[in-house]
Amino acid sequence: MCGAIVVGALTVLQSRINGRLGAVLENGIFAAWISFGVGLVALIALVSLVPSQRQAFKRLGQALHSESDHRALHRRAVGALRPWHLLGGIGGATFVVAQSTTVQYLGVAMFTVAVVASQNTGSLVVDRLGMGPRGEQPITIQRVLAACLAVAGVVLAVNGQSSTGTFSVAAIALVVVAGFLIAAQQAINGRVAMAAESPWIAGLINFIVGFTALTLAFIVSEIVRGGQLILPPSPLSDPVIWLGGFIGVAFIVVAAVVVRVVGVLVFALLSITGQLSGAILLDTLFPQGNVTLSAGLFLGVAVTAIAVVVATVAKPSRAPSNS
Repeated sequence: MCGAIVVGALTVLQSRINGRLGAVLENGIFAAWISFGVGLVALIALVSLVPSQRQAFKRLGQALHSESDHRALHRRAVGALRPWHLLGGIGGATFVVAQSTTVQYLGVAMFTVAVVASQNTGSLVVDRLGMGPRGEQPITIQRVLAACLAVAGVVLAVNGQSSTGTFSVAAIALVVVAGFLIAAQQAINGRVAMAAESPWIAGLINFIVGFTALTLAFIVSEIVRGGQLILPPSPLSDPVIWLGGFIGVAFIVVAAVVVRVVGVLVFALLSITGQLSGAILLDTLFPQGNVTLSAGLFLGVAVTAIAVVVATVAKPSRAPSNS
C-alpha cells in the first residue's frame, strides 16, 4: 500500500517531466510516444538480460495456450488468462491521448475530476466483474462511499485551478472512456503478472501494446497536424527530460503487484492519495511559476486518505450464535 502511494506521487513528477518534454517538442503525443518508448526499451533490456524474466515470459505464453484446458469452462476464474488480457496498454495510451487533446478544452480541474470519477466508477465495475487477479468483489455501500469520498477530495484539491475550460460533451466522453480503461488496465495487468509470476512481464506487455497504440495515434496526429517535428534534446544534455518512461515502468509494475493484494478500487484510491500528496511535495520543493499551496489541496489529501480507510477497514464479523 505504501508502494502504491509512492508511485502515485511519482506520477506527478512524471506529468511535469512529460509536460516539459511536450513543451520543448510542441507536441504532447510525440512526448508521450517518446516516454513510452523509453520505458519499452528499458523493459526489453531487463527481460532479455535476466534469465528468470525470460522464463516468466515463457510462462505467459504457456498460460495463453492452456485456454483449451479446464479453465476454458471457467473463463472468469481468477487464474484464467485470455488473449484480450494482453491489451491493458491501450488504457494508458488512451489516457495520454485524452490528456493531450482535452485539457485545452476542459481545463485541468474539470479534466482531473472527470478522470478520477470515471476511474473510480470503473474500478468498482471491474472488481465486481472479477477482471482483476483477486476475482469478484461485490459493490457495497462501503466501497461506493469510498469512491465518492475520493472524488470529493479531488474536487477540493483542484478547486480554482485552471477552471477556464468549457464543458464539451465529446471531450468529457473521451475522458470517461479513458478513466474506465485505466481501471481495466490495472485489473488485467494484475492477471498477466500472476500468470507470468512476474510484474515485469506485465509491464513489458503493457508497454508493447501502449507503444503500438501511441504510434498509430502519433501517425494520425501528424497527418492531421502536418507540422515539422522538433527533435528532443539528447540524454547527455538534458537527462531529466528522459526519466518519464522509467517512472511509468515503476507505476505499472507496482500496480500489477498491488492489485493482487488490495484490488483495483483500493489501488486507485491509494494512487490518488499519492498524487495529491506528491503535488504538495513537488510544489513545495520545486515550485513552478506562481503556484500557491491552497488549503483545499491539503484538505483533499485528508479526504482521499479517509476514503482509503473506509474502503479497507473490515466490517466486524457477527459472532456465531450458541443455538
